[in-house]
Amino acid sequence: MKFKPLFLYAEQETGKDILGNPIKEFVQIEESEGLFSSWTSKEIALDVREITIHNRKILTPCSKELLEQAEKVKFEDKYHLINEINGDDTTRWRIIVVNRYGSESL
Repeated sequence: MKFKPLFLYAEQETGKDILGNPIKEFVQIEESEGLFSSWTSKEIALDVREITIHNRKILTPCSKELLEQAEKVKFEDKYHLINEINGDDTTRWRIIVVNRYGSESL
């Protein structure tokens, strides 16, 4: 398995506008590693392909606490929205379910 860089991003308040409304931007909170994982035939059969068509899985050793703080990840030069986090810190790996295609910008 060859892991690639995985960057976690969270939305944080960076200031206020002239009306006092918060200005928020995505800020990198952590750098880890990960790799895309395939859906199993059992997952596809149970899901009727709704999740598996629109999402992908990323396997990562990053802690669940950090993953829960993040809203997006940058992986393979694309930004992906985190939809679900599976696993906990008692196991070696966590699986994050992200939108399939990602985007070029935050």
